[in-house]
Amino acid sequence: MESSSIPPPPMDDPTIADPLSCPPLKWGILGCGRVSHDFCQALKHLPTQKVVACSARSADSAQAFATKHNISNFYGSYDDMLQNEEVEIVYVGNVHSLRRSTGEMCLKANKHVILEKPFACSVEDAEYLIGLAKERNLFLMEGMWTRFFPAVQKSRDICSEKLLGEIATVYSDFNFCASDSDEYPSSFLYQRKLGGGANLLVGPYPMAAASMYFGGRAPDRIQAVGQVDQEMGVELQVAAVLSYPATGTEKPILGSSGMVYPKLPGTGVATLSYGMLCETPEETVVVGSKGRMKIEGPGHCPTKLNVELKAEGRGQVGKTLIFDYPLPKDTPEIVEAGGFVYPNSAGFCYEAAAVARCIAAGKKEAPQFTIEETKLNLKIIEKVRDQLGVKPIWEED
Repeated sequence: MESSSIPPPPMDDPTIADPLSCPPLKWGILGCGRVSHDFCQALKHLPTQKVVACSARSADSAQAFATKHNISNFYGSYDDMLQNEEVEIVYVGNVHSLRRSTGEMCLKANKHVILEKPFACSVEDAEYLIGLAKERNLFLMEGMWTRFFPAVQKSRDICSEKLLGEIATVYSDFNFCASDSDEYPSSFLYQRKLGGGANLLVGPYPMAAASMYFGGRAPDRIQAVGQVDQEMGVELQVAAVLSYPATGTEKPILGSSGMVYPKLPGTGVATLSYGMLCETPEETVVVGSKGRMKIEGPGHCPTKLNVELKAEGRGQVGKTLIFDYPLPKDTPEIVEAGGFVYPNSAGFCYEAAAVARCIAAGKKEAPQFTIEETKLNLKIIEKVRDQLGVKPIWEED
């Protein structure tokens, strides 16, 4: 058995050995809720990063957030914060239905932007924001922080090195019990017109897992079933299967055996499960002709990765590899501000550090999670939504 605790080089710059190394950047926080709290806490692991302003829909909320995190400027208006010339990049963590309008405000104020998941509530809105960012030469990214965890980077390296052979299938789940923290039906999680529902809330995670291991390509078939709350009109639970088309016509030969592997290159199936009714193990498992790899739960913010390589014969396991990437320890400043709300939120620091490196290098998107993948996953979300008979946020009841 082998183990590793050395983080692999981040994809944005293969010469960087430390995933927390990054040049200075000044942040504005738009929306002062639970996710924004955790993001702000994680930035405290990065001495070069500074939150210089925050804004909420009420001045009282913004002031309380600023006091908790020792932020010098707070605003009860998003627009007022965007006039602050110190702010270089804005982290947007407000209600889903406001993604387009707040993203537009930030970009028109010439700020770089991270839009927390979902990036938008429609493909049309996403394309508008992407076009606006290109027009103004600004960095724009969906906050798919999962892609920046060292364990996930290592999993990509393993696949690119063909350690698992030909990838045949991906399983990814993310189900949590919303009743643990959010009251039904008043919570925004159940409000369709605010962007509630499983598709927009948790769907982006397993969909991003599928697209990562199938090369960011579009599936040729999508089939979804699920449970829809008829009173609120939102998805509560979804199971979706995605089929990926071939990228070539020649079937590969398996190693030293010389046997033909009966799978065209690029083909495969992803089985995804997500929802708000129960708590699943939340793992991503990638299986290929030479073995399988499990990103251990919580799969959207993992620290552990296990690989089991096949031995000759059915059901035989050869070599086992275990990779462990502990998160940074909470600083006294983080503890004083109340710690984290969600599991492994310290890992937001990997995303923030990589974004700072990208912006310093003049990049307008992050290679870990491109704008094209964001659009692709939104297209899948829309198809799943339509198959379940759920209305988009702009349609009346």
